[in-house]
Amino acid sequence: MWVHLFSDGAVERATRKASAGGAIRDMEGNWIVGFNHFLGNCTPFEAELYGILDGILVMLKKGYKRATIQNDNLEVIKVLIEKEMKDSGITILRRVQRTMRSE
Repeated sequence: MWVHLFSDGAVERATRKASAGGAIRDMEGNWIVGFNHFLGNCTPFEAELYGILDGILVMLKKGYKRATIQNDNLEVIKVLIEKEMKDSGITILRRVQRTMRSE
């Protein structure tokens, strides 16, 4: 069964404090679960990736294996849909890529 994973990350400019969160909905748009996570200091790119990773982990815990991922950061999406996912050196990116490949 497919679900929709909506995720977002945000970073306050002055303090660099970040958080990520999102929601998982079924194919008809019905709410399944929401999630959020305070991240501490990180970049906006990393915050977006944490939102996706958290969403994937919540989705898997609920028993769902297939999802469309919706995110508003084009840079993040481009990196994740590349056919050959290269090692960028960003730990959270490697973790998201590894999770997506394994599941």
